[in-house]
Amino acid sequence: MMWEVRFYFFGICGILSFLTFNKTCVQRQSPRFKHQQDNAKLSAMCPSPKDCPPNHFAFYIRSGLANVIGPKICFDGEVVMSGTKMNVGQGLNIVLLNGDSGNIISSGFYRGADEMLVFLRGIQHGQIMLVASFDDPAPILTDKAREIFKALGSSAIQTVGVRDGWLFAGQKGSDGNPFEKHVSNDEKTNKFEKWPGAIDLSGCFLKRT
Repeated sequence: MMWEVRFYFFGICGILSFLTFNKTCVQRQSPRFKHQQDNAKLSAMCPSPKDCPPNHFAFYIRSGLANVIGPKICFDGEVVMSGTKMNVGQGLNIVLLNGDSGNIISSGFYRGADEMLVFLRGIQHGQIMLVASFDDPAPILTDKAREIFKALGSSAIQTVGVRDGWLFAGQKGSDGNPFEKHVSNDEKTNKFEKWPGAIDLSGCFLKRT
């Protein structure tokens, strides 16, 4: 009787897999297939258009969409901040990382100019910073904050305005150029009445060790 039950299960399961491309049975028998599927899911969660060479960290950033859908920040294949994780907010969303190990030093969103200025002044040599705007970054971008971002290599920071979309990825003290993307709030080209569409950015950082 037990043999008949097992034959029935695997027999029916195999037929369904063949006819419907149902992978359930294969997953139960193949950990390797499950690992491949997990990697595919991870790639979908953290798309990385650039293939980073060995000894590099990959990152992906997407700005928020209007004031509804939060931004996403990925580093080394993992989602660090996103609306799904419920750890993003309006203003600027920033992740700070160790440039040697890739470990997360801090992550959070800033809506107050003074609080963000204290954070920016504390960034150390070699640390990597990933920045994504959500809704409106302009109110907290004081002249002092813009000067710090400019010193970190930003070329667009002086023109980031009300409800603009802005992404930045840089490493303090690095000889390489930072990554950056900026889209202006323009009623003629906006995807929404008061906001431009979302933008994304990806790239690679050389590991310092």
